[in-house]
Amino acid sequence: MSAPQYRRLAGKYPGIVSPDEVENLFDPEQAIDLYDDVVRSKTEWPTYSKSIKPLAQFCGFAWRDTHPSGAASIQWFNEYCRERDPVKLQRILDYNEDDCQAMAVVKTYLEELQAKGSSG
Repeated sequence: MSAPQYRRLAGKYPGIVSPDEVENLFDPEQAIDLYDDVVRSKTEWPTYSKSIKPLAQFCGFAWRDTHPSGAASIQWFNEYCRERDPVKLQRILDYNEDDCQAMAVVKTYLEELQAKGSSG
C-alpha cells in the first residue's frame, strides 16, 4: 500500500492513526520501500517475475495457504463479511502475516547477499 492510500485511510478512520503517524511511517529518513526502492529497481532474480511470492519462494519461504494471492484474500474478506466465519477471518490474518514474513525473508536474503559481496 502506498503513502497516498494510507493518507486516505487515515482521513477516513481518524481514530485509528493520525496524519502525523502516517507521515512518520513514510519519512525517507526513517524508512525505505524495500520493494520499489531496492527489489524492483536494483536487483535481478532467476524467477519469472519480481513479485513477492516468487521471490520469497526462491529464498525458501512457503505460505501456509495452498493458494495464496492478493485477489484470493479479497474474496476471502468478502466471504467473511457476509458469513462472519472466524475460520475465514483467520485465513486472511494468516495470509497477511505470511506476506509480511515473506518480505522479511527477502530482506534477510538481500542483506546476506550484500554481506557476502562486501566481504569477498
